[in-house]
Amino acid sequence: MGMARSSGLLNRQSTVEPLDGLAPFDVSGAQCSMQPSDAGWRFDFARVEPALSGSLLLSFFVGSGNIGRNYLYARDGFLFQAPISFYRSSGRFDAAPGYRQKAHLELTRPVGAACLQCHASRLQPVAGTENRFSSQPFLEGGVSCERCHGPGQQHAGRPQRGNIVNPAKLTGERRDSICAQCHLTGAARVARLHPETRPFQAGDRLSDTIAVFVRDGGAATSATNHFEQLASSACRRAAGEKLWCRTCHPVHSDAAAPVNTICRNCHAAAKHQPANDGNCTGCHMPRTATPMGDHVAYTNHSIARRPAAAPPLSTSSPAGETLLPFGAAGYDPRDLALAYAAAGAGQRAAGLLEKAAAQSPRDVAVLAQLAQLYERAGQEDRAQSLYERVLRLDPGETAAAVNLGGHLMRRGQAAAAIALWESALRRNPGLMAARLNLAVAHFRAGQREAAEAELKKALDWEPDHPAARGLLVEMTAGR
Repeated sequence: MGMARSSGLLNRQSTVEPLDGLAPFDVSGAQCSMQPSDAGWRFDFARVEPALSGSLLLSFFVGSGNIGRNYLYARDGFLFQAPISFYRSSGRFDAAPGYRQKAHLELTRPVGAACLQCHASRLQPVAGTENRFSSQPFLEGGVSCERCHGPGQQHAGRPQRGNIVNPAKLTGERRDSICAQCHLTGAARVARLHPETRPFQAGDRLSDTIAVFVRDGGAATSATNHFEQLASSACRRAAGEKLWCRTCHPVHSDAAAPVNTICRNCHAAAKHQPANDGNCTGCHMPRTATPMGDHVAYTNHSIARRPAAAPPLSTSSPAGETLLPFGAAGYDPRDLALAYAAAGAGQRAAGLLEKAAAQSPRDVAVLAQLAQLYERAGQEDRAQSLYERVLRLDPGETAAAVNLGGHLMRRGQAAAAIALWESALRRNPGLMAARLNLAVAHFRAGQREAAEAELKKALDWEPDHPAARGLLVEMTAGR
């Protein structure tokens, strides 16, 4: 099944891509190619002007291949996404989602545990870093049994029905939470802040761990929001908990479900025959394009009677748009504040965040978001004070360290700023903002060799970074 193949080691045995006729392709003006091997896939890139050449060994894949695959590479134990993907619909490689409009070939997009959570199992993140893993990122590729059945050690030692979770035997909300953990994106997902909160596992209610907020205007048409779309459908509203993901999706195999038979369980009196290859979903659950790339489409789970063209996708919430908690779950005002901030509605978030910060002065997530809003509004003193408080509570908050360094540098505290940027780079050496800031700080202090060394490191990590290239030219001019 696709979920069992959603990640793994990249080698000839795991490939679903065509090994013959791998045509070169263009990403950000660079000519790129892929060369498969048993040790991984070599990704080569080159361009004449501005000059660029290099290669990466891609060691891991994410994606079953049913729609496509993304690729990851490790460097010094840190994990990053490659800027290319394979697309099943076209049978070729192209820019990965989010890279199509990049002016330069970006190589340092970090991949942390949160990114891998829905694709791999038994992750091995290194504490205190953004994207470093021990030995390899995950011990088990794909979605493992425990994702849907809960901890299995006791059951493996003494198999009994009572010591393993059977999703079909759970009450509706707990059963549906298993699928919703990865297939309910909404407009924003916010980690709950309660002393008793633990990481979600099968059998729990997702709403006890994560508060999911949706747009008042209707279900978002994103590629990972199937659950909200299904919940908004007339079919689900009429059938209730009887209709759930497993109704149409066989769990332990890739066998196609008898969709028409399933539909006619309720629509036996339908007066027309399916026109789309005899399949009801062809008309009522059409595949819809996404902004992730020209080759990516998703199946719309709203099951509309007369499907209309899907509205354009947006990654932010319009200023006047209202967010609502998904389903019947309650929420804290703090959760709503973070949801508006995550959805890009800063003006609506600001007042709510201030109230939440007053009520919970040690809530790092709230303080960090509020600091960023103050910074965008030009309230530097208030932003700096909050960044300092965030780092006292959690020294591992990398974004706060980078931003606070900027404040301190502008106020003449170069040594403190440098220390913050160096600590951030230890947590993720691919942070170009911290690397460039560090180079400029050394240069202003008259430490030209240290400045040039940092820029050369920046170009070692990001050889096509225009700002790093330009700064290095300026610093070495006249030598």
